[in-house]
Amino acid sequence: MAIDPVRVTLVPRGADADTAAARQIILDLKLDTEKGTSSGPFPAFGRIGDFRKNETLFPFTLMMDGRLDMGAYASDAERQSKLDIRGAKLAVGGEVVLTDGDASETFVISAIAKLLD
Repeated sequence: MAIDPVRVTLVPRGADADTAAARQIILDLKLDTEKGTSSGPFPAFGRIGDFRKNETLFPFTLMMDGRLDMGAYASDAERQSKLDIRGAKLAVGGEVVLTDGDASETFVISAIAKLLD
């Protein structure tokens, strides 16, 4: 089994450029190149937001069950968000659902970059 560390960038489906940048999700994962999915389970780290706009940045840990943990200052409600990327096919154009309480939103994988060569 070949494993590649990758950085996955997701943007809200149908968002304009400004909205996509302010709400993009960037996540470092291990890609199982044979299956095309994230090899886990393990915590993974990422951020939501545009690095050029500090007010939009929110770092998080993706827990093994897909929950986004925003850290010590997050409310219980903020810890209930779930990104359905574990086991999803990781390919540019692929879709991943972010569930936040009763609401859900589809994000599209816009880029996958190898972290090591």
